[in-house]
Amino acid sequence: MSPSRTAAAAPALTPWGAALDPAAVLPEHPRPQLTRPGHLSLNGHWDYAILPAPAGLGPGARGLDRLSPPRSWDGQILVPFSPEAPLSGVRRQVGPGDLLWYRRTLRLPAGFDRGRLHLHLGAVDQHCAVLLDGRVVGTHEGGYLPFTLDVTGRLAEGGTHELAVVVRDLSDTSYHSRGKQTLEPSGIWYTAQSGIWQTVWLESVPEQHVTGLRLLPHLADGRLEVTVLGPAGLRASVEVRDGDAVVGGTDDAATGEPVRLHLPDARPWSPQDPHLYDLTVTLGEDVVTSYAGMRSVGVAADRSGVPRLHLNGRPFFQAGALDQGYWPDGLYTPPSDAALVHDIETMRDLGFTMLRQHIKIAPLRWYHHCDRLGMLVWQDLVNGGGRYRPAVVTAPVLTPLRLRDDRYAAFARADAAGRAEFRREARATVELLRDVPSVVAWVPFNEGWGQFDAADVAAEVRTLDPTRVVDHASGWHDQGAGDVDSRHVYFRPVHLRHRGGDRALVLSEFGGYSLRSEADAPDVPREFGYRRYRDPEAFALAVERLHLGQVLPSVRHGLAASVYTQVSDVEGETNGLLSADRRTVKIAPARMRALNDQLTRAGTEGPSVPEREITEPVALCRPDGRLDPAAVGWTRRQLHDTDGIGRGAYARGRSKRWEYWNVVTPTHVLALTVSDIDYAGVHEVWLLDRATGEAVGANAISPLAAGTTLPGTLGRGPVRARAGDLAIAVDEVDGGTRLRAVTSRVRLDVLAERPAGHEAMGVVVPWDERLFQYTVKDVARPARGRLWVDGRVHDVPAGESWAVLDHGRGRWPYEMRWNWGAGSGVSAGRVVGVQLGARWTQGTGSTENALVVDGVVHKISEELRWEYSTEGGPWRVRGERADLTLTPFHVKESRTALGVLASDTHQAFGHWSGWMSDSAGTRVSVDGATGWAEDVLNRW
Repeated sequence: MSPSRTAAAAPALTPWGAALDPAAVLPEHPRPQLTRPGHLSLNGHWDYAILPAPAGLGPGARGLDRLSPPRSWDGQILVPFSPEAPLSGVRRQVGPGDLLWYRRTLRLPAGFDRGRLHLHLGAVDQHCAVLLDGRVVGTHEGGYLPFTLDVTGRLAEGGTHELAVVVRDLSDTSYHSRGKQTLEPSGIWYTAQSGIWQTVWLESVPEQHVTGLRLLPHLADGRLEVTVLGPAGLRASVEVRDGDAVVGGTDDAATGEPVRLHLPDARPWSPQDPHLYDLTVTLGEDVVTSYAGMRSVGVAADRSGVPRLHLNGRPFFQAGALDQGYWPDGLYTPPSDAALVHDIETMRDLGFTMLRQHIKIAPLRWYHHCDRLGMLVWQDLVNGGGRYRPAVVTAPVLTPLRLRDDRYAAFARADAAGRAEFRREARATVELLRDVPSVVAWVPFNEGWGQFDAADVAAEVRTLDPTRVVDHASGWHDQGAGDVDSRHVYFRPVHLRHRGGDRALVLSEFGGYSLRSEADAPDVPREFGYRRYRDPEAFALAVERLHLGQVLPSVRHGLAASVYTQVSDVEGETNGLLSADRRTVKIAPARMRALNDQLTRAGTEGPSVPEREITEPVALCRPDGRLDPAAVGWTRRQLHDTDGIGRGAYARGRSKRWEYWNVVTPTHVLALTVSDIDYAGVHEVWLLDRATGEAVGANAISPLAAGTTLPGTLGRGPVRARAGDLAIAVDEVDGGTRLRAVTSRVRLDVLAERPAGHEAMGVVVPWDERLFQYTVKDVARPARGRLWVDGRVHDVPAGESWAVLDHGRGRWPYEMRWNWGAGSGVSAGRVVGVQLGARWTQGTGSTENALVVDGVVHKISEELRWEYSTEGGPWRVRGERADLTLTPFHVKESRTALGVLASDTHQAFGHWSGWMSDSAGTRVSVDGATGWAEDVLNRW
């Protein structure tokens, strides 16, 4: 028998713990999806005593129902905080050889009893018996799930009654579920807590009452399936409201039988739009309220055939954080409802769209706030088993060790009773949370902690709930089951690639970088983290490099979700994004949000995740030449400083700079290119006679870009190229950009006008922190001037001629293939510009798609589908915001093969027809726009 001991010195309180009112502890209704008017909270001060357990007690709760309350008490405890928690006022560790007793008196308010009385206990760790006026009214085993006792007839209105609870907690000395609690905390294992840790409350219901609801959304057909649970043979009415409007319902819902209610224009629930429908269910005299969200989740192939996590029928990358659910002052118990909200809202502000509730079942109000705030949840089941073997649960961090999990002894699961208990609690957890819209994944096992028969457990979970994703073995010891291939990566680089099959690839834990905060310093003698930093800027840079340099490329290779470790520091584990007391955010929210937004955009298909519009000047690169995440986004005018390309640690070899101008006139198409690809200048002047189809071109390559002048940033200087028999000059002048070029056969002098208010789309496309591209696509610029071909002059008539700029500064992979399309003209009396791109942007979270109407850019954050053949015929570009066809009148093909330098270009010039939608969703005709579409492969 181990005696109880005084807990360690208390760490700093959270703001909510410091402001706690003992007379109003967690007073909110603890069950938001099945509420009735009025509940009686029994939180507050109770008497407590910690006594040695008598000999002869059986396992679990056996024998607890034979015990009588003690004659004397040690003092008062603030329920529902565990005695180990500072907010309890006790701060003593309850050991496996102890019994923890609680006692309080209660009186029913007048008129409270409506027929039946239910006593609810949110969670009691681990096993307990409950007594009313000295008589046992029920027992419970398991420390994480709520339970209800019918105490009808045992409480009289106006009388004073004594409620007592006796608790036994074996913690990590037995096979029972324990989460990350340990009697010897260190590293990733935390202080064991015991006893009552969620709200205790009384509820009165009519004799005939709703015992539960099952709410199942069928988003595809806009129906909400509702099952009212209650006495057999009764009928209930169900009303569904959207705000103040009734949008669905029935007066004939038989208890126990599902009914499907049609919701007109059902609004999907998502992190971007966490829309909830309110429900009112009436069964006789019983009226309960609830809510539901219309959403679907699953795994399916994306446009490239790679399995991805889907939300509401589309691939949606889930950028998550690991949530341990620990508080320095409350341990498992949040100090207030506002504290729960704070963590969720802060993670949203940091750009996370998902939280993995790690090895714990949170209070139901936490899930409610995730529902209403729009935070996806991966729910872990709570682990148990014997003492874990390092070779099984630790060695796989750095080794390829993967074991079959029917080796029960190796996984500390030799006890059949423990395995059966885990399965019972798994079923109960699914039943408890099945109606929660935010819960989108079940995680039965983590890193081999008490793992057994994971494939079979996953199949059982799927049978119970086929509507969610199952991650059957998070981290390692994959048994090939479930919906995801789930990896944890610590101490080594994240380089993941989908390796086939129909399971989605997820990075279910990574990061864990430690930055010890001032709040931690006096209370954490031994710091734990997977990398340690002392300087906040070094910490932030390391987090950026991890995301941009490792995780983002993995998204392009099939990664469907990520879970960063972790939300907050917990005791000695100082690798949180928040300090343990929640007073410090260790990285600027905008910085972290930029990283998570990038991952989300990169792994999401469809227009639901808009790109970030940048409205203030920003540098593209950091001083060492790496991409600055704050620069990722799009602009309507030149705001990016790109002078840093080719400087710092990445000075030479992959940097590319170019200016490409194309001018379409009624009689000609002309193009000029000035480029510096680090080891060569590649330049061209090309002209097409639209009437005869004759093309005249001049190309030149200058070693080491000799004779080439390109400003570091657009507009900050002249553009010049002189090589072979061509010379090109581009200058910003009053009213626009002057384009001049001379070859042996061609000369041109054209002004690409810049009308007042004319906008140009700029966008940053990141492949990773070292390879990225900034481009400006400036379409539908009016042009005028002259050109000469073999001495013959041709006008570039104002009002009928259009110029397009493709400006680029970046660091490119050696090989890249892309599509680009552009067009300009007048359609239905409006000046329209078409800007399209594909392939090279895929998986980066950025697109170069836009519609320009009368000089205003309407960004299209959608990867459009391209359909064409380089053998001829029309080009189709389609999506939710575009349906376009280019009918060619000329095809330009060119191939270059000069050692490391090679290019294969197929460019079709023609007329665009169809439509694109503007930012308001209005379709705009582009009939009459003239331009091109191309397929290019470059090795450079």
